[in-house]
Amino acid sequence: RCGEHKEASPAAPLPSCPTSAAMARKRAGSKDEVVVDLAEQSKKVYGIALVGLGRSGQFHLTSIKAVPELAKLVWAVDTDEGKAKQVAGECLCKWSTTLDSPLKDPAVDIVIIASTTDTHFPFIMKSLGADKAVFTEKPISHEVHEVQQACDLAKGKNLPFVCGYQRRCDLNFRALKKQLDAGAVGKLKVVKSCSRDNPVPPMEYLRTSGGIFQDMLIHDFDMQDWLTSGETPESVVSVGHCYDPEIKRMKDIDTVAVLVKYASGIIAMIDTCRDAAYGYDQRVEAFGEKGMLTAKNEMTSSVELATVDGHLMPPAMWSFPQRYKHAYTVELTEFVALVNAGVNSEAHHLEQQEMMRHPRVVKTATAAELSWRLGRQVFLSEDLDALHKEAEAKEKAQASGESTA
Repeated sequence: RCGEHKEASPAAPLPSCPTSAAMARKRAGSKDEVVVDLAEQSKKVYGIALVGLGRSGQFHLTSIKAVPELAKLVWAVDTDEGKAKQVAGECLCKWSTTLDSPLKDPAVDIVIIASTTDTHFPFIMKSLGADKAVFTEKPISHEVHEVQQACDLAKGKNLPFVCGYQRRCDLNFRALKKQLDAGAVGKLKVVKSCSRDNPVPPMEYLRTSGGIFQDMLIHDFDMQDWLTSGETPESVVSVGHCYDPEIKRMKDIDTVAVLVKYASGIIAMIDTCRDAAYGYDQRVEAFGEKGMLTAKNEMTSSVELATVDGHLMPPAMWSFPQRYKHAYTVELTEFVALVNAGVNSEAHHLEQQEMMRHPRVVKTATAAELSWRLGRQVFLSEDLDALHKEAEAKEKAQASGESTA
């Protein structure tokens, strides 16, 4: 089968949007202020190859369309040839079922990876190897050593490389982080986060997602890493249960509580579930010696009706595409600004340092999953490869016992 096609047939032009780089709100921290300032000064429109045109890819496609003064789609890449052709026709760009030609194209400045999770690592390594700036959806990989390899390659080649954790681009969480860094609550003691999805993701997605710890809870571990300013956890304890029989057949769970302990004394707690009947639920609390910061769940509006019958609150957002629609565009805008800043900029040097958190975050997620599988507290200093073997042996023994019962 022909894997590539040079030009798509003419189609209607992209819808124009008045959105500009100014919509990217400044993150807490000097690095991000530098990035946004440079985005506002950028004159170049950066060419993007988008890899993966499924659910995540569509969010990025929407973001690209929203900032035509900063970026344009030059390659639509997907293993589904029909899907790649369709997007290329709509966006007046080239299409491919492989990354080979896009990586050879000098018009490609940035590769955005939004394909299935099990393909992220090879696509990242191939794109960095071709000297392209890379923005990838999480995870980089579920394997700590592969995450380290990707970060080392990006740092060694001095290339912009960002893994998208969209909560860092959310206005509410940024406001909380800014106040926390300013000392509003003094010494941090406790971080609590609640993450409840809605609706349950498609089963075909869950089968390749890597499980609830690497797919869902990893966002909370990244948030903890952010709020603790990069502290490495000392130990983790996880308990969980599976209510959905189809998820259970995947040897995964849908409801989890995690307790993380840090050497500094900080305690972090997470409760998460794959569904919530009332809508998408994301909350964070930071408690310190002087008080508490709380980022409440975002509703569809701030209007509350009060009558003789009581108070009627608006519903929560339905799901994450609605909750983080703005954050996805901010992610793209700031990444383009980072690329525009250049490899000699302060922004680039700070991002190169910040990317090295990724192995730590994935290691925490791995330790949390092993804690659930082994039914005990896991220390981050333990040999996680050995614990994997211990967990497999335990599960094999349990399966054997059940089959003979």
